[in-house]
Amino acid sequence: MPQTTRTHRSSLDQNGDAVATPTPEPTRRRFLSQGVVLTSAAALAVPGVLLPSEANAQGFGGNQTRLNFQDIQRHENDHVRFLVSALGAAARPKPTFQNLLQPNFRAFFQVSQDLENTGVGAYLGAAPAIFSPEVLAAAGSIALIEGRHAGWLNTLVNARLTENAYGEEQSFERALTPAEVRALAGPFIANLNGGPPVDYDPNPLNASPANDIAILNFALVLEYLEAEFYNLNVPEFAR
Repeated sequence: MPQTTRTHRSSLDQNGDAVATPTPEPTRRRFLSQGVVLTSAAALAVPGVLLPSEANAQGFGGNQTRLNFQDIQRHENDHVRFLVSALGAAARPKPTFQNLLQPNFRAFFQVSQDLENTGVGAYLGAAPAIFSPEVLAAAGSIALIEGRHAGWLNTLVNARLTENAYGEEQSFERALTPAEVRALAGPFIANLNGGPPVDYDPNPLNASPANDIAILNFALVLEYLEAEFYNLNVPEFAR
């Protein structure tokens, strides 16, 4: 069936400028497509996500769930350090982010779920264009950890285990294009601070060491974003 579209004005073009981008209406995450943090009232309208009282009743207050979020926070910071070290002098500066601090458990869980699912699709989309086997192995290692995060977070918010960033249940992960990743993550990026475009050449025929650097810097934006998100929210919601 054909999908209806709307204009999404918070996405970034390859130079980091805001552009209008058509996005699928029925499946796009609301908080991502609108580029705003959920308010308490909006959060209460999201079905299937735990309220604070429900979260406590179902074990969020227990050690294991707190440890899981603390582990995810550590993983994302480890990914940042790894990519910065691998890129060396070619590493992009850290962008300035916005709308990351969440107002309640419901919003924190939901945004966590969507960021991780976006990361999984982003790494899968980049994999065919990677030139170096070593870079491919490193990207695959990170992507698998992101997939573990995403599956756990999907179940935490009572979603389907293999739901992707568009809310689709799937047997095979949907690869995201650079443009799709920019549309999903763009609302959280206020400024690239002089870094390269959030882009790479997705054509496998154009794989090269230079494109690998672009791919790693593309991944680094997402890892910076995820690390900053958890650094802000885990101390609030997983104490």
